[in-house]
Amino acid sequence: MRLKKLALTCTAALFLAVTAAWAGDIDFDCSLNPADACTGTITKSGSNFSTSGINVYNDSGPYSSKVPFTLAFNTATGSVSIDGTGIYAGQDLLGDINSFSVTAGKSTTDLSFTATWPTLPPLVQTFLGSSAGIDSGFVITSSVVTSTKPGEAASGDILITPTPEPGSLALFGSGLLAIGGALRRKLRRK
Repeated sequence: MRLKKLALTCTAALFLAVTAAWAGDIDFDCSLNPADACTGTITKSGSNFSTSGINVYNDSGPYSSKVPFTLAFNTATGSVSIDGTGIYAGQDLLGDINSFSVTAGKSTTDLSFTATWPTLPPLVQTFLGSSAGIDSGFVITSSVVTSTKPGEAASGDILITPTPEPGSLALFGSGLLAIGGALRRKLRRK
């Protein structure tokens, strides 16, 4: 009987830990609001790219999809930010670019990056269930970007997901199994 209670308690604790580990993603999209075309400029200096004025809207997450945020990144400094505007002024998401790639087509330039987001507003942390996030994002220009000719943003998407913590969950689960095994051995010896 004690063993069954222990097993139920361990199962309940593990279920609660797994449930807490599941969280939502936050998606910012440049062309979410059909009334506002994707705006903003991408400039190139040597092998570095930077942006200005790219409006993105929160597609899924804690913010209204009607209020724009401003996406800015600079590959020379490795920084990326999504800054709140209007009623969300001060709700700034700050990240570090981990990898960046450029694909130049015949009429477009595709900029893709991955980033970590160590600085997130409390509202985002609550939504993600994590104090930090990771992402993959991209911006596509409507023309080829060169050092002498900036490009206009035509599309963009940034998906921020909670930082995975599988090590913590595995450690917690193995600890529960060890306690259960020790108690089982103790009960069998009696």
